[in-house]
Amino acid sequence: MEMPLPPDDQELRNVIDKLAQFVARNGPEFEKMTMEKQKDNPKFSFLFGGEFYSYYKCKLALEQQQLICKQQAPELEPTAALPPLPQPPLAPAAPIPPAQGAPSMDELIQQSQWNLQQQEQHLLALRQEQVTAAVAHAVEQQMQKLLEETQLDMNEFDNLLQPIIDTCTKDAISAGKNWMFSNAKSPPHCELMAGHLRNRITADGAHFELRLHLIYLINDVLHHCSGVLAGRPWAPLPPWPPPPGSAVLSSPC
Repeated sequence: MEMPLPPDDQELRNVIDKLAQFVARNGPEFEKMTMEKQKDNPKFSFLFGGEFYSYYKCKLALEQQQLICKQQAPELEPTAALPPLPQPPLAPAAPIPPAQGAPSMDELIQQSQWNLQQQEQHLLALRQEQVTAAVAHAVEQQMQKLLEETQLDMNEFDNLLQPIIDTCTKDAISAGKNWMFSNAKSPPHCELMAGHLRNRITADGAHFELRLHLIYLINDVLHHCSGVLAGRPWAPLPPWPPPPGSAVLSSPC
């Protein structure tokens, strides 16, 4: 009978070979204990009839045969003058400890689990990078589509945003707000301006003042819109700072 082929994975082959040695030395109880402990570990599927089960059984049989040969002392041939001496019964073989320097089964299992954990973490990190890149690409494509559709001059918008970022004066806020209202001609126009502000605020290099001052601009625009929706032609901003308990955020500029 030919020996079944071992696994190509050298680590898995080491696990199978080492377990076959331990079971041959310590008996089937060791195999049962391993099956109980590793029943949910796919690395040990060969114990339950999975792939390489035949290789494991053949390896176990070879280890058992080699162990028997080592334990049996060579028999003396009888001579004509002396009758053969009675052979005492062989004592049960004590479990043979693993060779010095060889990793134990628990160490092999822990190493395998650590390798799997590291691989899973790497795959998760890679997946997150791919998702982040895909989202950024989709946002960029959408912004480019809106630019082509609306033909808005975003450089002009940035020129109005810069004084707001630098000084946040009332005149700067008013100029930026008026530009937005005069160019809010359709939903795509509004989406483009909102997306541009979002990108400026959420950019990696955006400092605190930039984010805060652009949020003041957005708040003033929304406050004005809420007044228009309520039927007022314009809605004056409340004084700054707001009274205690007020939830209104308005520009201090």
